[in-house]
Amino acid sequence: MNKLHTLIYSVLIFTCLSCQQQTPQTQIEQTAIDFCEAFYNFNYPVAKEWSTPSSQSYLSFLASNVSQTHLEQLKTRGAAKVSVISSEIDANLEEASVVCQIKNAFVIHPIGGKMEYVSSLQDTLELVRVNNKWLIRKDIPQQNGKQSHD
Repeated sequence: MNKLHTLIYSVLIFTCLSCQQQTPQTQIEQTAIDFCEAFYNFNYPVAKEWSTPSSQSYLSFLASNVSQTHLEQLKTRGAAKVSVISSEIDANLEEASVVCQIKNAFVIHPIGGKMEYVSSLQDTLELVRVNNKWLIRKDIPQQNGKQSHD
């Protein structure tokens, strides 16, 4: 009888643990990792699934710059590896920011389509909650056009 109680207790504990919902921070960080893994491995269709509607055209543009040569170089080098450095969520749980560390990454420059290997880089992702789902806002990068005034 004691073994039966132990078995039932173990099954109940396992069920309770597996049914727990992820915390918002865990959801946000996992979304950022999933997005970065797709984005930095040139899997733009999957990256789009994690993106806001306003980001779709930018990702489509980037996808149009990927050539067979780029894919072969990526395959030779291996997939990018992503980890979270830090994350911040606003008090209303509507926006968040996640800093990811990407190792073994290729970056395709939007102008000219030139690809560059980067052994390690950081990407700060802005996330917004849309219909109860966390999405990445990845728009055309802004250049820091600092002008000097002599």
